[in-house]
Amino acid sequence: MGNVHGRMTGLTLFTPIRPQWVWFLKIGLPLTRHLPFMARHILQFNFIKFVRWTIVPGLDGERLNYRYLYFESNFDGPWQHYIDAFAYVIPLDIRVTWGRGPGFPAPPPAEPLKAWIAMNSMDGGTYYCAHADESTRMVNNALAVKERFDALDRDVPPDEFQAAWERFLSDAQAHL
Repeated sequence: MGNVHGRMTGLTLFTPIRPQWVWFLKIGLPLTRHLPFMARHILQFNFIKFVRWTIVPGLDGERLNYRYLYFESNFDGPWQHYIDAFAYVIPLDIRVTWGRGPGFPAPPPAEPLKAWIAMNSMDGGTYYCAHADESTRMVNNALAVKERFDALDRDVPPDEFQAAWERFLSDAQAHL
């Protein structure tokens, strides 16, 4: 299930959407990009590196019974932990997004959702992660240290630099 590379796992789902709910997702998914309060639930998980939903309208020359919701994400750790977090922390969000498809088992509990995801998931043909051996938290901490380091004034007399350096070390300590 999914692709594993270093600490990262990639998850790809391709799930049908009932026709009467396509309009809802066509409006709701783009809105989350522009309204921070709508995206807040997914952004609270600091183990997610990337997440994307796309509505697939159909295939050229082939009639499909449904439109499909294409979901891809990469995150720290095994996919089962990822699904546990969604099922128990933001179950309403999950029901709103995927509950429009046939056979969806509304969480919680997580186990039926995991079985449904295993049934609808596929290995990605291409999987890339820039920092596969570092967790999302490690990358965010490194960026925080770099930001503080870049703000350090190096063009000051030695005694002032020492004080600035000690402030930098104290401030950056939580990220090391």
